Amino acid sequence: MDRRTFIGLLGAAGVTVGIAGPAGLTAAPAYAATDPAPGRAPHQPFMHGYNAASIKNWSPQTDRYAKYFRSRVPLATRIAPFAATQANPALATGPQLMNLSYDYDNSFFTAYKYNDVFARRLLRFWQYTDLYASWHGMPVDGSPTSNPEHGLINLPNPAYTDAAHRNGAKSLGCWFWPRSGAFSDYLERRADGSFPVADKLIEMADYFGFDGYFINQEATTAPADAAELMEMLTYLRAHAPEGFHLQWYDTIMVDGKLDYQNQLNDKNAPWIQNGETPVNNSLFANYWMPDDEQVETSRRTAEKLGLDPYEVVFHGTENEKYGYNPPYDTRLVFPEGKPARTSWALFGSQFVWDRYPDRDNPDAQDGVFQRERRYWSGPNEDPTRTGRTEYVPWPYEDDGKPRDADNHKKWDGVARYITERSVIGSFPFVTRFNTGHGRAFFLDGHRAGDRDWNNASIQDILPTWQFWTRSAGSGAPLTVDYDYTLAHDGGSSLRIAGDLGPDNTTTVRLFKTALKVTGGERLSVTFTTGRAGADSGLEVGLIFADAPTRFVWLPAGRTTSRSWNTVVRGLDMFEGRTIAAIGVRVSSRRQGAYAVNLGELALLAGERPARPQTPLGFTVDAAHVQDGTAEVFLSWRFQDRGVWYYDVYRDLPDGRREVVGRVRDEVYYVKALARTEGEATTTLHLVAVAPDGTRSAPAHTQVHWA
Repeated sequence: MDRRTFIGLLGAAGVTVGIAGPAGLTAAPAYAATDPAPGRAPHQPFMHGYNAASIKNWSPQTDRYAKYFRSRVPLATRIAPFAATQANPALATGPQLMNLSYDYDNSFFTAYKYNDVFARRLLRFWQYTDLYASWHGMPVDGSPTSNPEHGLINLPNPAYTDAAHRNGAKSLGCWFWPRSGAFSDYLERRADGSFPVADKLIEMADYFGFDGYFINQEATTAPADAAELMEMLTYLRAHAPEGFHLQWYDTIMVDGKLDYQNQLNDKNAPWIQNGETPVNNSLFANYWMPDDEQVETSRRTAEKLGLDPYEVVFHGTENEKYGYNPPYDTRLVFPEGKPARTSWALFGSQFVWDRYPDRDNPDAQDGVFQRERRYWSGPNEDPTRTGRTEYVPWPYEDDGKPRDADNHKKWDGVARYITERSVIGSFPFVTRFNTGHGRAFFLDGHRAGDRDWNNASIQDILPTWQFWTRSAGSGAPLTVDYDYTLAHDGGSSLRIAGDLGPDNTTTVRLFKTALKVTGGERLSVTFTTGRAGADSGLEVGLIFADAPTRFVWLPAGRTTSRSWNTVVRGLDMFEGRTIAAIGVRVSSRRQGAYAVNLGELALLAGERPARPQTPLGFTVDAAHVQDGTAEVFLSWRFQDRGVWYYDVYRDLPDGRREVVGRVRDEVYYVKALARTEGEATTTLHLVAVAPDGTRSAPAHTQVHWA
C-alpha cells in the first residue's frame, strides 16, 4: 500500500510514527513487563517484529516464544486444472492472485496463533489465493508499549500459514520501511560478500515455516543504500531454497527515489531482473491504474525480459479503503472478452470483517460471513453467477464523491476472474467442514468444550465452491451455510436447509478433486437429519473425469440415529476412473421443512489404516496457577510423518472428555485450564491423529494444582 494509507492506519491505531525508538540500537532491549494487548493472559505467547540487531542476532533459542509460532503444515501440491469442472469452464487458469491481508487478533500490532474468541476474521476462501502475506508490522520485543519501535520484519501468523499451506498457497513474511534507525544497518556485508540479514531471513523462514517475503521499501532511500539493497536481494534470492518467493512492492527506483510507477516498466524492472540477474520474483504494482496502457506496459515489459506476465506482475486493487467499490476497475487487468493481461493483487480483503459495524459481536457474525461470500463469490454468493449487479461507470472517472464502499452490488467477485484451485489429488481426503473457529468444540459427535475459540491452524479444507447450488425443479434450491451450533468434529458442520419438496431437489457441488480409484477405496459420510428410522433424503455424488457433465449418485439411505449417522460405500465399481468433483443431493417426495448437517466427508484409501504411534515425551513445561485456572505450557516429540494433528483433552468427573486444544506441532499453550472442584491434579491426554482420522493411544501428563 502507499505510505499515506499505511501511516493513516497507524494513526488510527494510536501508534506514533517516525519516532518509535532510539536509532543505532545494537542489542535487543530487556523484555517489557507491560501487557502488549487487551485480553492477553499474563504469560500468553505473542508475536513481535524484528529490527536490524534482532535479525542479525536471531536464534530460536533466544527468541522469546519462537517455538510457539512455527507453521508445521507442509505446502500442499495443487491438482492440475480441469476446465470441465470449473464454475466457469471458459475462465483461463493462468492468472494468479496475491492476497495481502492482516492476520492479527484483537490488537493491530499483536498476533496470537489461537485464542479464546469466536468473532475473528478467518479466511474461508483459500482456493483462489496463490500468495498470501500480512502487511502491518509489529513492535520489536521489549520496546515500550506507549511508543513502540516497529521492526522492519514481521512474520506471517503461523496459523494462517498452516491454512494457506493446507490449500496449496504460499505464505510470505512482510518487510516494511521506513522504521526507526539507519537503513544501512540492514545492509551489512561480510568480507566474503555475504549478507548477515539475508542469511538470517532465510533461516527464520525455514524455522517458522513460511515461503518468502513481501518487500515494501516505501520511503526514499539513499542511492548507495538502494544499490546495496539490490545486491542483498539478489543474494537473498540466489541463496534461498527452491520455491522461495520475493515480491517487490512498486516503490523506489534504482536510485532510491520513491516514485510509484503503477506498472512494471523499464524504470523499475531492474528490481525484478537486473540485466540477466534475477532479483525479486514478482512485482505488486501500486493501485493507481488510470488506463489500459499501464497494464499493457506491464505485460510487454515482462515479455521483453523473457518472463511470464502471470508469474511476474500482480496489479493491485485496494479494498482496505474502498471495500467493494475500488476506484480502479478490475476490468483493466481482465478486459472483457480478452485474455487477462497480468495477475492480480488484493490489498485489504479483511475489510469484510474489519468494516462490519458489529464485527466483535460473536452473535452477529452471519453478516460477516455473507460479506465474505459476496466478496469472493460475487454479489449472488454463487461462483457460477458472478458479476456486478449494479452499473459502475468505466473507465473510472474521479468525480470527487465518496466511494460506496459497502455496496456489494458494485463488485464482480474474485471468482469472476480467478479460477478455483484444489489440492485434493490423493487418498485419503477428510474434511469435517471445520472453519477454524467455533462457539464450542465437538469431538466424535459430542460436545467437548463450551468456550468460544479461534484457530486458523486447524481449519479443514473447505468446499471449493461456496456455494454452488442447483434445483432440479421449479422451486428455489435449499440454502447452504456453516452451522456453529452443531458439529461432529471441531467447531462447525455444513448445513443444508429449507422447505424441500418434489419441485426443488437440491444439488450442492462441494469439492474439485483428481482422485484415481485403484481398488479398495471407500467413501464415508457422517450426517444428521435429527430423525431416526427415516429416509435421509441424502445422496453423495461423484463426477468422473471421463464423464464431467453428470453425477453418479450413492444414496445414504435411512437414518439409524437422531444424532450422527455414518454411511460407508465402496468405490471398487469405479476402479480405473478418476473422481473429478464431489457433491451431495437432497430430495423429498413431500413438501416440508428439511435440514441435514454434514459432519464429515471422507474418501479413504484401500489399505488398512495405520494407527499412529503414541506420542512420546508429553510433559508440562510450566504451569502458572491463579484463582482456580492455569496457563499451561505443554510439549512432546513431534512426528512429522503420518500425523494430521494432535488433540489435547482431559477427562471430566462426569466421564465426558473436554478438548483442551488441537495443533500440528510439538508445543501447545493452554490459556485457561479450569480446575474442577476438589481436584488436586488434572490429567491431560495427548492423541496423535492420522490423515484418515485414525487416532493413536493417548499419552498422559499431569498438572498439579498445588
